[in-house]
Amino acid sequence: MALIGPILDNRTQQQLRDELVRRIPAYTPEWTNHNESDPGIALLELFAHLGESLLYRFNQIPETTRIEFLRLLGVQPRPAQPAHVLLSATTELPDGVQVLKGSEASGGKVSFETDDEMYVWPLEAIAAGKTTTTDGSADSRADALSRLNVAESAAAFYRTVVTSLDPNDPDAATIDVSDQIDRSMWVAVLGTETTKVEALAGRTLFLGVAFDERLEPPPVLGKITPDETERLRAGVLSDDPPATLWQLWTGQSDAAGKPLLQPLAVLGDTTHGMVTTGVVKLELPTLPRLRTLGDGSTDNPPPIDDEDLRQRVIAWLRVSRPAGNDVGDAIGRVLWVGANCVAAEQARTAAPELLGSGTGDAEQRFPLTHSPVLVGTVHLQVEEADGWTDWVEVENFARSALDDRHFTVDHENGAVVFGRARFPQLGERIRVPSYRYAEGAKGNLPPRAITALPRHPAVTVVNPFAAVGGADAVPLREALAAIPAEVHRRDRAVTPDDFRDLAEEIVEVARAEALPTFHPDTPTVDAAGVTTLVILPKVDVRNPDAPLPDIGLLRRVATYLEPRRLVTAELYVIPPEYVQVAVSIGVTVRQGYQVDAVRRWVETIVRQYLGAVPSNGPDGRGWPLGRTVRAAELEAIAVQVEGVEYAEGTRLALVTPATATSPRYVVERDAITLQTWQLPEVVAVDVARGAPRTPGTTADPAGGPLTPVPLPPEVC
Repeated sequence: MALIGPILDNRTQQQLRDELVRRIPAYTPEWTNHNESDPGIALLELFAHLGESLLYRFNQIPETTRIEFLRLLGVQPRPAQPAHVLLSATTELPDGVQVLKGSEASGGKVSFETDDEMYVWPLEAIAAGKTTTTDGSADSRADALSRLNVAESAAAFYRTVVTSLDPNDPDAATIDVSDQIDRSMWVAVLGTETTKVEALAGRTLFLGVAFDERLEPPPVLGKITPDETERLRAGVLSDDPPATLWQLWTGQSDAAGKPLLQPLAVLGDTTHGMVTTGVVKLELPTLPRLRTLGDGSTDNPPPIDDEDLRQRVIAWLRVSRPAGNDVGDAIGRVLWVGANCVAAEQARTAAPELLGSGTGDAEQRFPLTHSPVLVGTVHLQVEEADGWTDWVEVENFARSALDDRHFTVDHENGAVVFGRARFPQLGERIRVPSYRYAEGAKGNLPPRAITALPRHPAVTVVNPFAAVGGADAVPLREALAAIPAEVHRRDRAVTPDDFRDLAEEIVEVARAEALPTFHPDTPTVDAAGVTTLVILPKVDVRNPDAPLPDIGLLRRVATYLEPRRLVTAELYVIPPEYVQVAVSIGVTVRQGYQVDAVRRWVETIVRQYLGAVPSNGPDGRGWPLGRTVRAAELEAIAVQVEGVEYAEGTRLALVTPATATSPRYVVERDAITLQTWQLPEVVAVDVARGAPRTPGTTADPAGGPLTPVPLPPEVC
């Protein structure tokens, strides 16, 4: 099979000619005759013909030369990305253990480094909330909140919800803080047998908070309110929300009998205001001796039914939004809270290296010992006349002046490169005191895979959740194929393709589609200056056939694109909307082929053809947004399966899911028309020998459900 090289620039003569004509009004507005008879147009067509010939020759250059052109342009393939994880630790030492920033945490042969310092205490933590026992509406919450002022009747109007110490427990509860009666989350700090409460005074508590950021239910475009639409705007997704208010419950009351809450100083917050999973650093005052755990009334913590947990509580903390904030800024669903937490990155810091001496030539290149190297982590010094001088790592030399001490890094191969303007002179030594390198996708470890802090044997550490975000470097052939768009885009988003390509640079994004002049509020009306980006994730364990991004991924996409868009562009980042379909196909199987095997292959091919993410779909990028699903097209796909003699018919149905007020409906159609922002979700594919059955059902002719029965093995 012939190897087809990537095309760097595939513009034809007609495209070049049209592009030149479009530029005429900008440079020579007095030139108004653009007909083919005009001499100027004839010259443009001649230049377009010559340009096409040059592009053809340019596309024939060897791959090595292409790579050199890339280096001259300062374009590098996406380097390896490190995985990130949240660690939770504990110790039995009463005075605690200090874990410095950059400490190693190991999970087998894969090592991580902590992003911050942490002081580990013999503590644990759980979260609790006051959930109304009624329907949970705003009126019922207000009624329950008013009744909480009467302590003796408080327990009758709410129930306590407590998170689990183990987030992987299938029965672990989730606290939706926005639905709590007091719109607050309470954190119970639990002591152990070796806890010294007096030693915590004036010290820092590193509290980890994990959020359930799933979009449930996803917004239905055209039916959502303006407030819900506003939350999907890129500027709102990327901005930090209002501040949080952390308080310590003292167990005492003022003269009016109101419980006293002491404000806590927040020393650091990587949750960005209780929005995404991270660590909150709180400075603890002298903790009061709790003689009572509260009665559950207003401004009192909720009572805990578990006797063991109740006896271990040494402090109650409360987090809420400050008074006066909009309801839309309420804290979301909290999955887990733990003490002694720190974020870590799958990377190692290399030992100092002496790279050699300068040669006085331009474009000097010095290899590093380890690779791939993380972006922005190389600390390089050159021994100049005044001693060791720091040089600065840059992406390319496009903005470098003649006297700038700049260098670039070949992250994938592990090397530092100097430019043509300023470079080390003959005899000047070059050293790298430190840099960081990672292992890419190998760092995506499952939960509880990280079990040790080698330098701190007295500390027990574990990762409650899986490490995510690790990715290997982009393969060379894929990087070369992306050259034309990258050179044209230059890291700014103007056209729909720019938005799509930049969004797909994020590791967790499997597919992005840009919809120009599309506003989620009014999807059927063109909106000038508005671009909406539809995001599909690589992984959705809940529904792999119809993946939905979580709010965290939408936030990362918005944060990445916000500084790259035009000031006049209004950007929204949304999930796709799925329309459920059911397919039933009747086939005749060729003689000599196993019937069940052919049926399974037909089902697999149909599901892949209607799949939303690459490499499914008609063109390998997933089913196109808004493309009509036709029964005839699916039948044509089914007959291509080896072993199918011919198809006896295909039946297609639109499925309306059941709701609390309406049953599930199945309506047969020859074609299902999708809106511009919609994709099909295959809920059932039935492949039968003979005539197709009713789509959306799995019943046999007798009316009962189909049950697979294993057959005994044949004995020769």
